[in-house]
Amino acid sequence: MTNKGAQSTVVFSVLAAAVLTGLSCSKHDDAPAKPARPPVKVQMAPVVYSDLEQVIEVVGTLYGEEDVTISSKVSGRVTSITADLGDRVAGAAQLAQIDPTDYQLAVTQRQNALQESLAKLGLKEIPPESFDITQVVTVQRASSQAANAQAKLERARKLFEQKPPLISEQEFADLATASEVAKRDFDVSQLEVRSLLATAASRRSELATAQEQLANTRISAPPLVENRKYAVALRSTSTGEYVREGTAMFRLLLDDQIKFRGSLPERYFQSVRVGQPMRVSLQGEPEPAAGTVSRVSPAIDLATRTFQIEATFNNSKQRLRPGAFVRGDIAIGVRQNVPRVPKAAVLSFAGVNKVYSVRDGKAIEHTIVLGQAEGDVIAVLDGLKDQSEVAITGLSQLANQVAVEIQPTTRPATSPAR
Repeated sequence: MTNKGAQSTVVFSVLAAAVLTGLSCSKHDDAPAKPARPPVKVQMAPVVYSDLEQVIEVVGTLYGEEDVTISSKVSGRVTSITADLGDRVAGAAQLAQIDPTDYQLAVTQRQNALQESLAKLGLKEIPPESFDITQVVTVQRASSQAANAQAKLERARKLFEQKPPLISEQEFADLATASEVAKRDFDVSQLEVRSLLATAASRRSELATAQEQLANTRISAPPLVENRKYAVALRSTSTGEYVREGTAMFRLLLDDQIKFRGSLPERYFQSVRVGQPMRVSLQGEPEPAAGTVSRVSPAIDLATRTFQIEATFNNSKQRLRPGAFVRGDIAIGVRQNVPRVPKAAVLSFAGVNKVYSVRDGKAIEHTIVLGQAEGDVIAVLDGLKDQSEVAITGLSQLANQVAVEIQPTTRPATSPAR
């Protein structure tokens, strides 16, 4: 190829590129501009600031103040039942009766045996430990006989010592022997009296045991020092049934005071104190039951890293049921000037909660930490400060710095519009 031909080729290539470039630019210049995104129309609701009661949520179980299993203390056949499931019974009230016939017979036998021992002593009742046994007739008789024999011996001694003796040696020896026998009889009488007293004391104990067994045929509720009543939570026996000693017959609850027991994570250990107010929610009732923390465990469980708490509730109206699983909260203080927003203002996604305020016609995103909800509003514990209004509609179209147009609020802020 000649130099002239090469130059022509280069010029043609340059001209072609210029033409193509011009055509491309002309095409772009002729395309219409993309319109700007219109502002998102939103409605706003006020942020309300007020003090917030700080609470710790807890779950647990309700228990009666007392939960008593009544078991038989003696064996026998149940002859009657005077309390049933759901009844209210006073302290010491009779619940059932076990056949007392054999136990009454045992009492009579023990009484007769005791009276026999007392009759041998010539007494009507067992004397105190300081009793002088020489007052017993048999001892007095033996004492008199010993004194009389000793007196005869002394008189005989004087006669025997006369010169010559006025009585024979045999007569003197007989009187000496009689005196010794009388002394031994006196000692024996005292031993017999002590033995009879011990026997009488033993028979009195046997009588007391028999009387206690007879009394135990009457199945009763435990005594109460106040004017309160037990609730019969379970009856596990029937008339005609033969029960053995230790057989469970009734379960009684003292439920005018109720105990709540639950566990809390150890991070709350320094926050919970005896005397703090507590509430538990009740199914089917608008108002929670109010009580106070009564006990806090001094130790943390090594396995669960939790500690036990107990609260007491007045249950005079029988609103709380022992055995129920309930949710409650413990008030541990008051947090001041906490913002509250409508639930409709909260946008939640993947565990992150956001609200949007508006400044200079643009949305401002706030990542927040939510607190306790009350009705249609919810407390914001962190992430929202010094804001007077938040958006309650169009939330799904909002992002930080997106242009917005505020519309008049025409409906209650109950649920978010998406």
